[in-house]
Amino acid sequence: MHIAGRLQRGGNYDDGSGHFQVFVVSQAGGSWGTAKEVPGTAALNKGTFAEISSVSCAAAGDCSAAGYYTDSSGHYQPFVASQSGGTWGEAEKVPGAATLNKGGLATMASISCAAPGSCSAGGYYTDSSHRTQALVDSQT
Repeated sequence: MHIAGRLQRGGNYDDGSGHFQVFVVSQAGGSWGTAKEVPGTAALNKGTFAEISSVSCAAAGDCSAAGYYTDSSGHYQPFVASQSGGTWGEAEKVPGAATLNKGGLATMASISCAAPGSCSAGGYYTDSSHRTQALVDSQT
């Protein structure tokens, strides 16, 4: 996401133990900063894989990220995380998603922020019949 000379990106990396964790990195004035793990994602990611699917910034230093992690059962679960004033807060499970996600495959695929602290995210989960269903979450 590009905002007023700043750019935010997210991705994942192998932490050395075969687990993939998520990170974010910012660009300001044409220079990339240091990649940082999103706080709380390693604690959520009890499986072996996590990924950031989307990052959106309403203003420089005020961004949100969305993606997924694997829980201790190996199920993919969605998460969201927010940055305020340039500092990333703890990643959060998407409320209610684990209850809906009986098929074990859920993610937040996209996030968009109209203003700092006002974001909407969309993705999907699989129900108990393994059918894909829409999933939305919003932050106000």
